Amino acid sequence: MDELARFGFTPTESRVYVALLRVSPATGYAVAREAALAKANTYGALETMAARGVVTRLPGSPVRWVAEDPETLLGRLGRDSQQRLERLARQLAAVERRDSRSVATVIDVLPERSAVLDRASAWALSAREELLAVVGPWISEVYSDLARTRGPRGSVRVLSLGTPAPAGAIVRAVPTSEIQSYWGGLPIAIVSDRRRAVCALEGDSGTTGVATTHPAVVPFIRHLLRRELASAASQGAS
Repeated sequence: MDELARFGFTPTESRVYVALLRVSPATGYAVAREAALAKANTYGALETMAARGVVTRLPGSPVRWVAEDPETLLGRLGRDSQQRLERLARQLAAVERRDSRSVATVIDVLPERSAVLDRASAWALSAREELLAVVGPWISEVYSDLARTRGPRGSVRVLSLGTPAPAGAIVRAVPTSEIQSYWGGLPIAIVSDRRRAVCALEGDSGTTGVATTHPAVVPFIRHLLRRELASAASQGAS
C-alpha cells in the first residue's frame, strides 16, 4: 500500500493498517503476525494511528484493535488533503511578484485539459474577494472548488450553460450546438479576485486555454463575464 505513504502513513503504519483490516478485531500480536512485523514496531504503529483515529483500541483484556472503515478513512483523508491544498493556494496567491519585467509575459498557455483543470481549480480556491465564472457540464470537475470558494467578504457569481450545475449558480440551459456556434467550443472562463483569469475552450480536438495575471487582460475578461452574468440574470435564468 505505497499510496498510503502519500497521506502521511509510514511504511510500518501502512502494513499494520492493511493487516488490521484483514483480521479486525485483533490483538497487537495477531496484527504483528499478519503484517510480518516485529511486535514492538506493530504496537508503536497502533498507538500512533490510534492517536490519529485511524485505529481504535477496544476495552477489555487482552487489548484488541479495530481498523477504521476504508470509506471513512478515505473521506477524512480527502477532506484533510483538500484543506491543505486550499491553504497552499491562498499562501501562493498571496505571494507578491516583485519583478516588473515579467508583467509582459504573464500569459501561460494551457495545452491540455489537465492543465486547464489544475489552474482553474487552484485559482478558484484562491479567490478571497470575488469569483466570476462561466462553465458547463463539460467541466464539472471544478464544480466542488467553485462551491468551496467563500472568502470573508467573498462574492461568488457563476453562470452554468447547462445542467448539472454548480451549487448556487445561475443556470441558462443552452443547446450545445448553439454554445459551440457562439463561443467556437465549450467555454471555461474564471476570474479570481480581479487579478487572475483562466479562459479555455473544449472541442473535438481537445481542451486548450490560457491563464493570465496580466493587468491589461484580466479587466477585459472580467468585464465580459460580468456582462454574461448580468444578461443571464436579466433573462430570468433559474
